[in-house]
Amino acid sequence: MNTGSTQEKAMHDYREALVLALRLKDIPGNRIGEIVAEVESHVADAGESPTDAFGAPKVYAKAVGGDRAGTPWWRIGLTVALPAAVAGWFGAQGVFGLLFGETHLGQSGWFWLALGLLIGVPTAATVRRSSSSVRDPRTG
Repeated sequence: MNTGSTQEKAMHDYREALVLALRLKDIPGNRIGEIVAEVESHVADAGESPTDAFGAPKVYAKAVGGDRAGTPWWRIGLTVALPAAVAGWFGAQGVFGLLFGETHLGQSGWFWLALGLLIGVPTAATVRRSSSSVRDPRTG
């Protein structure tokens, strides 16, 4: 087996696990890129495995990310999943109301569709804003 490809695979696996662990700690994308670049540079210069140099990805993420616990599951549910589900339900009521010419709770399909968009668009904007991309500071 080619040693270079084994090291590349180990680095790839470590990188993926580290990015995930840092994301779960709510570390901003730009900072994640810097941390990954530091790990890759050190591994390339020292010639050792990332696990030997930095420890397990979760442990290293905790070390560089501090004691940030990350976003609790219930907060994600309240700020994203619940509004998205409600917006989807309202939107579906609106679409079916328009397709079949029926009302729901005395309101037309346009009302439900507009209400779904009114809730869904800010929810989607929240998700977009909180999911910053990870950029390598060496290449942009």
